[in-house]
Amino acid sequence: MNIQWRDVRDPSAELHLHETMTFPNIVKEIGHVVAMSPVEVDLCASMHDDSCYVRGTLSADVTYRCSRCLQEFVERLDVPFCERFVKAAQEVVDDEDERIAVVGEEIDLEPWMEQAIILALPYRPLCEQECAGLCPVCGMNRNESSCNCNDERIDPRLADLAKFFEQN
Repeated sequence: MNIQWRDVRDPSAELHLHETMTFPNIVKEIGHVVAMSPVEVDLCASMHDDSCYVRGTLSADVTYRCSRCLQEFVERLDVPFCERFVKAAQEVVDDEDERIAVVGEEIDLEPWMEQAIILALPYRPLCEQECAGLCPVCGMNRNESSCNCNDERIDPRLADLAKFFEQN
């Protein structure tokens, strides 16, 4: 999705963008994302003080793999998008400037939208906050049934002391 600088040149006008896009790299690169529906992009671009402001939302249904029980689940992801672009003669990287310098006659929004989506994804997705996860001994899903495995872990430095108490 690109915006031409000439389309937002008039400060009194706004450019509305509504499109459906796919971001296949997100599914490839983020391990706990199993699938992602096409992203509904609803943005508004306007010009203020030599900068192009692009605001709106990015929405999609994301299928995650739970980080505790490995079951797949679907959640709606609504990401607010707000970026400020400025036209530049050459690409300048200034970490303190919040504006994004753009060389040329058009603004390519796709990498910035992909970045916003990746930053909005949960680090460790959970199917439920109370997800019990998998048994570390037998691998049974503790949400579906319980097992009698002893998953008590003893510090290896104290293992001989535990054996001593078992014998006495």
